[in-house]
Amino acid sequence: MQAQLRPESTATKDAPAAFDPLSMEVRRCPHPHYAELNRRPVQPVAGHPNFYLVSGHDTVSEVLMDPETYDGQPFPGQDVPIMSAMRPEPHKRLRGAIQALFTNQALSQLTPHIETQVRRRTDALLAAGQGDAMALWANPIPLSVIARLFGFPEGEADLARLHRYGDAAIRLVIPLGGPGLPAPRGLAVRWRQLRGLLAALPPVLRLMRRLPAHERKALFNFPNPMAELAGYPRTGFPHHPELARLIIEFQLEVLGIFRAHLDRPRNEVVDALLPPYRRGELSLVEILSSALQILVAGYETTANTLGAALHRFALEPERLRELQAAPEKIEGFIEELLRIDAPLQRTLRRTTRALTLAGVALPENAQLILMLGAANLDAARFDCPERFDPIRTNARRHLAFGRGIHMCIGAQLARLEARLALAELVPRLQAVELLADDPPQRVIDKDIGMWGYTRLPLRLIERRLP
Repeated sequence: MQAQLRPESTATKDAPAAFDPLSMEVRRCPHPHYAELNRRPVQPVAGHPNFYLVSGHDTVSEVLMDPETYDGQPFPGQDVPIMSAMRPEPHKRLRGAIQALFTNQALSQLTPHIETQVRRRTDALLAAGQGDAMALWANPIPLSVIARLFGFPEGEADLARLHRYGDAAIRLVIPLGGPGLPAPRGLAVRWRQLRGLLAALPPVLRLMRRLPAHERKALFNFPNPMAELAGYPRTGFPHHPELARLIIEFQLEVLGIFRAHLDRPRNEVVDALLPPYRRGELSLVEILSSALQILVAGYETTANTLGAALHRFALEPERLRELQAAPEKIEGFIEELLRIDAPLQRTLRRTTRALTLAGVALPENAQLILMLGAANLDAARFDCPERFDPIRTNARRHLAFGRGIHMCIGAQLARLEARLALAELVPRLQAVELLADDPPQRVIDKDIGMWGYTRLPLRLIERRLP
């Protein structure tokens, strides 16, 4: 039997014409809108002047493959030091240096650690029998890998701290998947924002003291987080000012670890960054900003893919049986998960000149919300796109990891983690069940189009092998 999209994501014949990426209804389930969006690949976003939705697999791919025309930098004339947003030339240099963390040699070095972690977390998940699968299994596995990647300590309290750092980054400085919520108003709000700034000031001063003078300015080359620029994306700082301190504390930890490795290399994965830094190909600020992005992209997206697998097993038990009968199908199963349940449903680009895209005239500096999730459900690219088909021959053509020069640098690591996690779990599962009185809770409070779970309560029955 070929199962359709899960009930919460079933497309409707009469999908609403208006699509607001910030609405609660869309955050809970954007999929019913995708067929209509793909029929009109470029359209303005109602209520958000200068923002345009871009859908359709070919149209989204065209934008991703042309970084000169469609800039990842959302603000003209200001280069935000985030690798996924950089212009082609600086991006090539930085990615070439950071790629040292994701070579085949680095992945081979990480593999035994991943295998140990998935075994440990799977033991704990099955021993619990019932609970939040995100907290017990899906989150700790990629968090432990990120910790090992950067030389972080790996105790439970350390992983919880990494989780808080990543959550703060998503909410504050990486809401570049759409317009962002308007800033709240009022004296109480202003007082809260001031307290957030004051709390962040001591770690900011410590970080400034520990950086070379010529790098200090680059660290803060971000737009004013309080600015309300009409027609441009907003940061999350006005809503979550208390989280700013966590980002600086994360960067202080990364800086301390990297300096320790500079003084005393340890043949760990993070040591691969030492040669490009010493050659001047990589600055300390670039290491800090890249670490923040890798933390966000490396744990939450992988965690949500693992969560999606368990949710799929609960809704479609035959999928679990298929993989138990043919474990070699796990890789195809993962690609189909990434296609239908892309953990990042949208991203942002800016036009560098006036142009026409899919027959629609766009002005210079138009903000384009690229609907990756919609592109993955484009009937022009995928037959019966709403059907979950783990043996789909072109599933890997999905755009869950993007495309072009900004394609996710950790895509192969994410695939490796998911494959090893499912290879450990699948043979040991008898069944996965949803809890009638405790349904899964979707992520609805992050403005970058995350598609995943804050909680995934499940009952897991261990398979008793003869």
